[in-house]
Amino acid sequence: MQQKTGRLRSLRRSRGMTLIEIMVVLVILGLIAGAIGFNVFQNLKEAQIKTARLDLQAISQGVDMYHVETGNWPDTVTALTPKFIRELRKDPWGNEYQYLKTGDGYDLYSYGPDRAQGGNDDITVHGGESSTPTAQGGK
Repeated sequence: MQQKTGRLRSLRRSRGMTLIEIMVVLVILGLIAGAIGFNVFQNLKEAQIKTARLDLQAISQGVDMYHVETGNWPDTVTALTPKFIRELRKDPWGNEYQYLKTGDGYDLYSYGPDRAQGGNDDITVHGGESSTPTAQGGK
């Protein structure tokens, strides 16, 4: 009789995990995945802003080389390809980089993550004869 009771106890213990134990494990795994996902997406946003700044600086160098060779500022950035820049890509948010020719220089900019002009997230490079190209903007 005692052997049967001991056998039943060992069978109950080896049955597996209860539904509550499984749910607790799933909740813990979900919290860990959420924390990792948040950090990954935050780093992705920062990487997109850095990519846009580097692209604008590369385009700015192409504009400056065009100006040195021709003595004029280009009317559009498409005039720079393929001689001054290899290819003209879109910004990380899928928009075209914007170019504005001013009196003694130019402005290059990306609308940033909100994809609209204005706001605090626009990324801008000012360049020309009276200034050194500088990247500004973004968060």
